[in-house]
Amino acid sequence: MDSKIKSLNDLTIALHLINKKYKIENYIEAYKKAVGSSSMKILEDLKMDTTSNPFQKIISFSSKISEEMIESMIAATAGLSGYNYEEYLEECNSLREVFLKDRKTYFSSKVVFNTNKKKDGTSNIFELSGTADLVLGDFLDKVLAKIYPAHLDVVYENLVGEKVKTRLRHRRSAITIEHVEAPLIDRYHGINAYDSFLLRSYYDAKKNEWIYIPIRLIMKVDCDQELLEEIESIN
Repeated sequence: MDSKIKSLNDLTIALHLINKKYKIENYIEAYKKAVGSSSMKILEDLKMDTTSNPFQKIISFSSKISEEMIESMIAATAGLSGYNYEEYLEECNSLREVFLKDRKTYFSSKVVFNTNKKKDGTSNIFELSGTADLVLGDFLDKVLAKIYPAHLDVVYENLVGEKVKTRLRHRRSAITIEHVEAPLIDRYHGINAYDSFLLRSYYDAKKNEWIYIPIRLIMKVDCDQELLEEIESIN
């Protein structure tokens, strides 16, 4: 497999191939049968939950799972054979690491993580849960609101690997009888945690419309020098 992942869409395609290689769909079905219907009720509730952030979703349902149920699920799945799930996770993680390593100079990487520092378990959870994307996305929202009507010049990589230059400006929601204008609902790209990246909408002052930006693929953010003090005062 090519170790060079040229775009986020390429990462997703590569993960699809890994899923096929390790027969993950078959593993999931075998897992469901092993843990039983009572546990599946919790998983179905988790799937139906409308919380956009997967980390918040997991937390909201964690209280429903008792220690006895966890022990029962572990015991039931211990007998599953023919599936190397740990190796599958390692291969998925390796692809994501290659993808992000090639983008370590991006603005998002420098802001979210010190790229010279080895990630520990906490930072991996922080990133894979989508929390890192949310933190950076919320910060940009605050910056745009603070400097309005000024704008930010942003360069980002889109889903197919193209570099896009745009100009973002805060835009107030407007709701009338004839017209509704508001940010688009947050979306998550990907098929699993390893290619899951937040797509958040911002108002494109060039196109005069809301556009989705993959937060983790923001390459550069610039503004007028006199706005820096305002930005630095944001908590």
